Amino acid sequence: MNNEYGILIKRISLRSIILKLSYTSLFIITCSIFVIHTVSAQSVGFENGGQESKFEELPSPRKALLLSFVVPGLGHHYVDNENWTRGKIHLGSEIGLLAGYFGLSARANRLENNLNTLARSKAGVTLSGKDRGFELAIANFDNLEEYNDYQLRTRRWQNILPNTPENRWNWESDNDRFEFQNTRDRIANSENQLPTLLTLMVANRIFSGINAFTQAREASSRLPEASVSYLNEFGERGVTARLKFNF
Repeated sequence: MNNEYGILIKRISLRSIILKLSYTSLFIITCSIFVIHTVSAQSVGFENGGQESKFEELPSPRKALLLSFVVPGLGHHYVDNENWTRGKIHLGSEIGLLAGYFGLSARANRLENNLNTLARSKAGVTLSGKDRGFELAIANFDNLEEYNDYQLRTRRWQNILPNTPENRWNWESDNDRFEFQNTRDRIANSENQLPTLLTLMVANRIFSGINAFTQAREASSRLPEASVSYLNEFGERGVTARLKFNF
């Protein structure tokens, strides 16, 4: 029983962690979208009679990084929308991970409903408003009297439940109680996979962002730098043109 109560505490902590991670992810995405709107694209210009004219907009490494944090693969599309195979891989992975996450969440919710129905129809008790400790009690004991008797014999008086109508249960058969236990285990298995999927989604964003950032920086460094001035290198009047290629 000690191990089972330990598992219960871990499940409650796990749910709290999942909720915190979900809220944190939403906060990060919201902040990232706000920052993206404040980032201006880098550009290369000519100096022509004191006036600057942009001839090509370069991909911003920072913007590529932030776009990948919001949607993996989007930064690669921003850098090169004609050749972003690596970005498609990250995007496909994100879609698969999201589908798995929401699929497991929906499965856990469906099993929770089945758990409530099973307890109400086969044990005569309602789980609404009850904590996980109560679920653990009815999963391991046939009725309230048996549960409280065990707590008295093991001197766990703090775990004794009041003998009130809302706390009474009585399983029709052991098979029904075993089905209840199995449903709880399936819920736990689904919930235990959610943090792993969240971790993989974060890792996918990091790797996509780093790769998009690198590609944008390399694209910027390969483009030639050009300038035109009315003054030559000696400071005298004359037209001077400079063209620098980066390899």
